[in-house]
Amino acid sequence: MARTMSQAEFDALLDDHRRWNDNDGGRQLDLTGRSLTRLQLAGRQVDGAVLNEADLSGCDLTGTDLSHTELIGADLRHAKLIGADLYKVNFTGADLTGADLTGARLLRTDLTEAVLTGAVLDRADLTKTYFSRTDLRGVKLRDARLDRVGFDVDQVSGWDAAGASGTVLAGSVVTGTGGPADAIDALRQAGAAVRPFAGKVAQ
Repeated sequence: MARTMSQAEFDALLDDHRRWNDNDGGRQLDLTGRSLTRLQLAGRQVDGAVLNEADLSGCDLTGTDLSHTELIGADLRHAKLIGADLYKVNFTGADLTGADLTGARLLRTDLTEAVLTGAVLDRADLTKTYFSRTDLRGVKLRDARLDRVGFDVDQVSGWDAAGASGTVLAGSVVTGTGGPADAIDALRQAGAAVRPFAGKVAQ
């Protein structure tokens, strides 16, 4: 069982992390496998930290800067990530079941094999986000920005993309109740106004 961290201990480590980010000494924040469930994390600057396999279930991360953070295998079930900055976050294998990512920025976010069952991504910015074997069953993508988004055999039964719009990479495939399907067709059936992306995807 992951050991719960105190607020004072976390704040001291975060101060060190800020200095590390500013190239002013300090040390990168690495809380792999730790429990952060009792901490005040909303609106904090945690960018560039390592939180692999950390327990953040139920945490309030509203407005938190988690850009460039590693959250591989992390537990984020029912976490609040409303308006959070998730630019280039590595969520590989993370569990975001029931998480609220309303208005979050997921630009170039890695969601390979992540679980987002019942998660809310309404009005989220999913520019250049790539889903690969991601569990998106029952996910809400209402009014989301889907710009150059890619899908690779993701589970999508019961999803709701009403009002979402943008472009999807050619060849994107999802898996619904009827088996494999073209991602663009599946999104349109879920209420999105999407079209194939025509052009070169910049790295």
